[in-house]
Amino acid sequence: MKRVLLLSFALVFALLQQVYAQSTTVSGRVTDQSSGEGLPGVSVIVKGTTVGATTSADGSYLVNVPANNNTLVFRYIGYANQEVAIDGRSTINVTLALDQKQLQEVVITGYGSTVAKELTGSVATVGTEDLEDRPVVSVDQLLQGQVAGLQSVGASGQPGANQEIRIRGIGSINAGSDPLYVVDGVIINTGDVSRLSTTSNQLAGLNPNDIESVTVLKDAASTSIYGSRGANGVILITTKKGVAGKTKFNFSTEHGYTDLAKVPDAGKFLNAEQWLEITREGLVNAGESPADIDPYLESLGAGSEVDTDWRDLVTRRGTQSTYNLSASGGNEKTKFFVSAGLFNQEAPVIGSELRRISGTLNLNHTVNEKIDFFSTFNASNIDQNSPSNGGAFANPVGAIGFLLPTQNPYNADGTSNINRSGELGFSGNYNPLYLVDNDKRDLSNTKLLGSVGAGWNIAKGLRFSSQVGVDFINLEERMYWNPFHGDGRNYGGYGFDYYTRIFNWTATNLLNYRFTVPGVDRLTADVTVGYEAQESSEYRITSSANNFPPTTALTGTVVAASPVDAAATGNDFSFSSVLSRANISYADRYVLSGSFRRDGSSRFGSDNRYGNFWSVGASWNVDQEDFFQDVDVVSTLKLRSSYGVNGNAALSDNFGNYTWRPLYGYGINYNQQPGGAFTNIGNTALTWELNKPFNVGVDLGFLSDRLSLTADYYIRTTSDLLFNRPISRTTGFTTILENIGEMKNRGFEVSVTGYPIDGEFKWRTSFNIASNRNEITQLPEGEDIIDGSFILREGLDYRTFYVRQWAGVDPDTGDPMWWRDAEKTETTKVYGQAARVPYESASPKYFGGFNNTFSFKGFTLDALVVYNFGNYVRDSWEYYLIDGSYPLSNKYSKVLDRWQEPGDITDVPRYEYNLTNSSSSFSTRLLYSGDFIRLRNLQLGYDLPTQWVEKIKLSRANVYVRGTNLLTKVYDEDLPIDPEAGVNGIQNANVPISKAVTVGLNVSF
Repeated sequence: MKRVLLLSFALVFALLQQVYAQSTTVSGRVTDQSSGEGLPGVSVIVKGTTVGATTSADGSYLVNVPANNNTLVFRYIGYANQEVAIDGRSTINVTLALDQKQLQEVVITGYGSTVAKELTGSVATVGTEDLEDRPVVSVDQLLQGQVAGLQSVGASGQPGANQEIRIRGIGSINAGSDPLYVVDGVIINTGDVSRLSTTSNQLAGLNPNDIESVTVLKDAASTSIYGSRGANGVILITTKKGVAGKTKFNFSTEHGYTDLAKVPDAGKFLNAEQWLEITREGLVNAGESPADIDPYLESLGAGSEVDTDWRDLVTRRGTQSTYNLSASGGNEKTKFFVSAGLFNQEAPVIGSELRRISGTLNLNHTVNEKIDFFSTFNASNIDQNSPSNGGAFANPVGAIGFLLPTQNPYNADGTSNINRSGELGFSGNYNPLYLVDNDKRDLSNTKLLGSVGAGWNIAKGLRFSSQVGVDFINLEERMYWNPFHGDGRNYGGYGFDYYTRIFNWTATNLLNYRFTVPGVDRLTADVTVGYEAQESSEYRITSSANNFPPTTALTGTVVAASPVDAAATGNDFSFSSVLSRANISYADRYVLSGSFRRDGSSRFGSDNRYGNFWSVGASWNVDQEDFFQDVDVVSTLKLRSSYGVNGNAALSDNFGNYTWRPLYGYGINYNQQPGGAFTNIGNTALTWELNKPFNVGVDLGFLSDRLSLTADYYIRTTSDLLFNRPISRTTGFTTILENIGEMKNRGFEVSVTGYPIDGEFKWRTSFNIASNRNEITQLPEGEDIIDGSFILREGLDYRTFYVRQWAGVDPDTGDPMWWRDAEKTETTKVYGQAARVPYESASPKYFGGFNNTFSFKGFTLDALVVYNFGNYVRDSWEYYLIDGSYPLSNKYSKVLDRWQEPGDITDVPRYEYNLTNSSSSFSTRLLYSGDFIRLRNLQLGYDLPTQWVEKIKLSRANVYVRGTNLLTKVYDEDLPIDPEAGVNGIQNANVPISKAVTVGLNVSF
């Protein structure tokens, strides 16, 4: 027995020796090439076998390599695979680099993502490198010049102002034209929901530093999956998520100042001497005698030493500061991203500032290979002060021109002058310095945006996901007019308290199946079906009161003696939708896509509450064809096209949630008795405006895609436009809203990106240009509609100015002249006799951006130039600031070029006090070319050497200096305002666009 046991032990020992001799243990660590930190979850496979291991949280691994195997394969999603020969080594450390091609392959789309080769639509993406650490409040401002076909215009320089975004033109007249915004799968409410502030932007609550990417969907193949809300394009915002590995911290801070962008020479005002000189001349031309002129000029400040530069007093060098701290990390099971941010900005106009506090927490957890959970959460609070705009007497920007240079802003004791008596009293226009200190116009906007969801991998390629998202807005607005000076003087002070609460939720359930079609080699399909519901409820409280205590220390309406208004209202809408999409791809060459969505909306009548929306798209990856493999220069060639139908359910001032309903309202007084009456005629047949976009495009890549070009041509036809049709007054109403119009937008887009130099010195460049032509093709009864300064006429652009044509100045008399007829064959000196004609448009013919980044030995220089050509703009208050029709306001310096004697050749008429010849009335004289080129962003940064930063336990440190809107080139020397005047081309004495200069630091550890 002992002999048997000894023999058995000897046999086992021999076998163990044989196994040991046939296998080798290899260990090591896998790290990220850029950060040097360990990568968890990397697959380490012995090539040619199923033997392998997975790296731990710090990137370590250990694997037993069978005999006769000498190669390890390292694989990690997003990184280039690497094969390493063992060659008898027991320790092998590996560094993995990001696979740029693989990263570029994934494209975010509506309700999912796809690879670039299977994309049939027109989609553009802006990455985090173009979004973070920028001195602007909201992400929509950062899109200017970054995406071909996307027009981003800021009509106001107020921090937190609403930005106007148009994708492929203006698609509606009476409904909204803003795109749909989706943040991490949640459809959100955007735009300006304030009621007392001049402008605010809900997107300003989202910190751009927390955004990973912005994807812009432009054609039917990409937008029709959003059905009735895809007509104006869709902007998908994806926030940052955690990455498995050691926790990474990032801290950035930026400090600097804001100032006015260059004031055009034509927009400068007269000083006291010049204004008194022009006023004297105007009085003489008006026939006044010297005996009357001199005393009157003395009452206007002649002989005093007062020479007030109101622009200098009203503007300032504002401060700007930003702090951002984030952390991300986790393991193969749980990943997180958390951040906090503080943003402060003062505009270069007194009384205009914003402060934002924001925070983000995103979590992803994988239970097992079947189940995973995720959540996103963003919270922010904005405190914003905004001054009046337009013709309001309290508008500090208007005061620059409306107040006189001979008015003294201060009393002898240094206090603000609010004296109302005499010609120089502040009775009509107010002293803005006093109002900034004693009036209030501010808002506090709290925004909560988040979602929770789960995914279930039912089988290979089959996944179900469910998500519920919430977009909550809590807006408190306060306005107070003091009882001593300004708008509140005649009321003993006036106070307003407005409260707005919006609760918007979205629930989305999706089933996605990606599979290879049985029996057909290399034919794959990707099918998604889903159900989505959305409901948004708004609640408003409005209150106001006057007769305040005689002090500016008590500003709440609770202390006022006379309540004026108290009301509470509600407003809501809902959507219910089923959706589907399918992609079929053969051999990565031919791709066919289709989508269908059926929407039901509470915004439309019972006769047309549901609508069907769809798209078809196709693409051909020519570069995957066998016959193309010998073409070395062209690395990518893709042809694509799409067509479909989507809708426009966006709100506007003319179209609300209950427009379709016949409404009966109470609270109407008749002979001091309560009563009721019909308040809205309604239309139960009301339905969506339909958008039918066609797109054809090409994607080209040269020299292994070092140079890439994308070009698109599109036609989008919008039918069933909402218009008010006149009806008989016997109904109790004058119009009824119906679907009876049509318009078209057609244009092209070209984007070029490249890496001309990619060595120690690197140069990355991108350029985009877009051209859009808008045309109204159908109006009610085919008749023209006059819309203020514009005309709606079949065959013309929607924003065509309707105006009398300026013919110049009579050199013999200095009288203004206009063309009597559209053909300019005869002039007239009577404004009312001049023909009013369509003249140019506020819509640009060409716009885009040009970006260049240069890198060398740690230094990086980045410059973004944006441009805009082919549109016209106007200053809506210029008629006060030229000629003599309104003599008791300051004048643009161009008045110095006025006609003075017979024979003078000039475009500025004779200056006459209280002029009544309408020379300053709206005509082509007051329209200017809006062409401009602007240096939107210029940044010089330096990455400190690695050996420096490692000594203080940092992985990266970058210092930089940045300038925004540093230079602007305008092409109309007579333009008195900034050329960015909004999509309507009308500047309304808003806070001007500012420039900013900042110094920043960004460190990682």
